[in-house]
Amino acid sequence: MAKKEERDFLDELIDLQSDWQAFSNPLGDIADSLMEDPEKKKRWTPSDYKEVPTVNSLRCVRVATKDHSLCTRCLDICPTNAIEISEKAVKIVEGCRKCGLCSAICPTDAIFVRSRLPKNLYEMVARKASAYKHCYITCTRALGRLPYGNEVVLACVGLIPRDVWFALLADYTNISVYLPMGICDKCRTVTGEEMLSEEIATAEEWADASVGLEVDEADLNHEYTRAYKRSQFVSGALQAGERLMTGVNPALAGAKAIAAKIQEHTKRVNELTTNLENAVGARTSSNKQRMLTARRKIMLEALQRTPDLAECIVNLTVPVCDSSLCTMCGDCATACMTHALDLDKKGHVQIEAAYCTSCGFCADICAEGALTMEPLDARELIVPDPQAEEIARKKAEAKAEAKKLLDKGIKQLDKVGDVLESLDKDN
Repeated sequence: MAKKEERDFLDELIDLQSDWQAFSNPLGDIADSLMEDPEKKKRWTPSDYKEVPTVNSLRCVRVATKDHSLCTRCLDICPTNAIEISEKAVKIVEGCRKCGLCSAICPTDAIFVRSRLPKNLYEMVARKASAYKHCYITCTRALGRLPYGNEVVLACVGLIPRDVWFALLADYTNISVYLPMGICDKCRTVTGEEMLSEEIATAEEWADASVGLEVDEADLNHEYTRAYKRSQFVSGALQAGERLMTGVNPALAGAKAIAAKIQEHTKRVNELTTNLENAVGARTSSNKQRMLTARRKIMLEALQRTPDLAECIVNLTVPVCDSSLCTMCGDCATACMTHALDLDKKGHVQIEAAYCTSCGFCADICAEGALTMEPLDARELIVPDPQAEEIARKKAEAKAEAKKLLDKGIKQLDKVGDVLESLDKDN
């Protein structure tokens, strides 16, 4: 059972302020709604939350290798067969439902939804989970109305890949999916339910945590978190005088704190990318730029802060090469869109696990069977941080020096004690 928060005088003041606002404006949102210009009033439009995916054909393994049997993931997941792949390009054709499932399942970022990139998805949920006691992720069919501040509306909940779910579960404990009973059964995006179930289940295993589930709209809670309300109240109290002169709005205080939190997350992701490039090199021996997929960045950043969760990530794989079978043809390197696999000048296959998406295309295309996909120890994904290592080294040196001085001091005290003891005997 969750520990109940202890209330204090500040909480009482916040409640008093809320009660007074309700008393002084009894009609509240009703009056505001009646006075609002009908032309400017925002209306519920499901299409506002949908977008046709964008394609980068250069990252498609089928286009790169000309092998159309190598990958069919996007074709299999598309509920309307709206994806066409030729030898030169990938196209989204008429009939696309804009569900975005193809972007979630593509391991090489060849298909993506611009407004729902992994970074955007994480930040959308993180902002709401930071400000409200509960954050709900739902779809247009399930909601059917304008969303409240703590509701994230997607074309399909299956749009969120497991890497993003993992990062969210590692950082927040108040995230739930809102899907009324039977809503997926009636949806024409027939592949969505299986997709979201598999992605969430994998993320829950990785993060050793669970995503909540709500099926009744009456059970949804739209209250702000205690920390968010206190931040707003304190800011309002401290800036009361300044507000009269400058128009500073204390309600922005909580939002500013959340924005700073999101900016810090972005900073950590950028530092992770830099540290990884410094550790293994940004380019392969053939001078190809290694690519860290957008979802892998989010996943790795969470893993750096919670390295103990590496023990829970048990179903990732990486290719292992049997050099006795390898003919050094280079097909595997061609099939690796992230360039995690490198064939050096001596013909040796090298793998950088952090860049590997566990897609298995390199092993599938190897005619000799020299590559096999084997389990990855997720601890290998923890990227060394030079600054943190330097700080740890200095701390260790300082600790050793302190112990050395302490031992030296103890020895000197022992000598002084011996002298005093001898003088005492003489006396």
